[in-house]
Amino acid sequence: MRVVIFLFLAIALLSLEVHSISVASDYLQGGTLELIEGTSKIYSIRLQNPTDDQVGLKLDYDAAFMKVIDYKEIYTLSPRETGYSILFNVTAPKKLGEYNVGYTVSEVEPAGGGGLPIRLKINRNFKLKIIKDPNKFHINYFASIYVAALLILGFALVKKILPKKQERKRKVNK
Repeated sequence: MRVVIFLFLAIALLSLEVHSISVASDYLQGGTLELIEGTSKIYSIRLQNPTDDQVGLKLDYDAAFMKVIDYKEIYTLSPRETGYSILFNVTAPKKLGEYNVGYTVSEVEPAGGGGLPIRLKINRNFKLKIIKDPNKFHINYFASIYVAALLILGFALVKKILPKKQERKRKVNK
């Protein structure tokens, strides 16, 4: 039992010097970015390198909805750099709905030093919800057919009732 406890303590002490890349992103309420159809918004992420070595990172993203402003093939982060910002221009399509959008940051140059080089990959996803423009008047297709049918019915009734009233007035005037 003492050996097991000693082994866990040794592993815990060795893990104190573990550093890896990280990605911080804008806060999205409920993990969802809401956009009005046809508009766009800037969404940013920040790359962080807490290690003592220079790191190269590659960015892959969903090009159907996002475009990186000032894109680079490899993002090089200096040692202890904590705020390299990448800006995405997220554009909403004209079609309403909810879409899954994602990006991946992967290490292309392992950190120097001994040991087994591990290339890390961080994948993040968020929902993109496209909503109707609240400043525009929206007509429901089925409601417009219903209103048109009521107008035609009303017009037909008025046309049928009005000639009878006109005939009564002519008879009274004679």
